[in-house]
Amino acid sequence: MRRNLPPFTALKAFEAAAKHNSFKAAADDVSLSPSAISHQIRLLEDYLGFQLFIRDKGLVRLSERGREYYSEIQSIFDALERISQNFRIHQNKTKI
Repeated sequence: MRRNLPPFTALKAFEAAAKHNSFKAAADDVSLSPSAISHQIRLLEDYLGFQLFIRDKGLVRLSERGREYYSEIQSIFDALERISQNFRIHQNKTKI
């Protein structure tokens, strides 16, 4: 059965933007343009059906639901990073 997951690039863009409270800083973090970050955030908002950020005069801040979503996915990203690092370390040791 096919998984119904949000686009990973959009999740990465959101995680970076939420961490920095800035689309520009997020763009630097994930090597995309600020415009691409904005596009990915809108894509994720469309997928989820709610607004992640409140946009006001060039500034962005997480909405209440956006803060809740960030809190949940942050732990998933942390786990994915930890698991991947453990496998990379294990793989490098078996090559020696």
